[in-house]
Amino acid sequence: MSFTLPIPITGDYKHFGTWGASERHFVWARDIEEVPSDLKKTVFLIALCLASLLGCFATMLHASIMTTKHNLSTSGPGPVKATGEQRVCVFCHTPHNAIAPTEGVSVPIWNHSLSIAQYTLYESPTLLSPTSPTIRPDGASRLCLSCHDGTVGIGAVVNTGITQNTISMLGTGANGVLPTGASNLGTDLSGHHPVSIEVNNSLINDKGTQCTNNLVSWRVCLPLPGTLVKLSRTRNRYGSQSTGMGVQCTSCHDAHDDRSPGTSLFLRVGDKNNIDSLCMSCHQDCSQECPK
Repeated sequence: MSFTLPIPITGDYKHFGTWGASERHFVWARDIEEVPSDLKKTVFLIALCLASLLGCFATMLHASIMTTKHNLSTSGPGPVKATGEQRVCVFCHTPHNAIAPTEGVSVPIWNHSLSIAQYTLYESPTLLSPTSPTIRPDGASRLCLSCHDGTVGIGAVVNTGITQNTISMLGTGANGVLPTGASNLGTDLSGHHPVSIEVNNSLINDKGTQCTNNLVSWRVCLPLPGTLVKLSRTRNRYGSQSTGMGVQCTSCHDAHDDRSPGTSLFLRVGDKNNIDSLCMSCHQDCSQECPK
């Protein structure tokens, strides 16, 4: 048999769960077979929900900016961090008085001062010049470069919610910018994968890089075989079959989730031990058939 408190418990009875809303309604029995079947179902469902919640919390922790070097608050794990600012999102976002959309920048309530630098861009005989001029880089890449080109202070925000608009930082270089290193790209981007380039059928066909053409060693495949690498908006246009979607920094990097903790790579696909998988999300060897 099984029963609930306040009946005295003696002998080999064990606590198997709680029944009802009252904290006194504990279910005790000598073994699980004596526990009512409806309570067994309840306990099972509770255990299942708890397991699901733990899985969700683990996923949220993995995908949280809190544990990455993009957490620039006092709680951040990296060497560049605020001296007193405890808020995490404020370095990039603000719910009020954010920067207005400008020059091809689709601004997600953006709070960090934008760079006005001129860049030396990647050039290649297999890369077309845009048919409609605009300021490049644009879009999401310009947001990333507002910190990573080394011309704007990390703590230079538009709205802190208080009177001053510069957050005091530790670990920065001169004038509060990123210190010299791999994260400080500078303004010479000629040695980096091109960004703010539209990917459309005109570009693919004009340069003989579509999947059915073997004029070059490597080519871009459309549609992208992967789902994690994402095209993003750009105002640069290549040819007549314009889509307005192209490669930006955010195509390969997720600023909120570092899949290789400690490396600051923030890759959407692969990690420091398998970076090739990211490249192969878009580029296919001509000896192989492109995914359909």
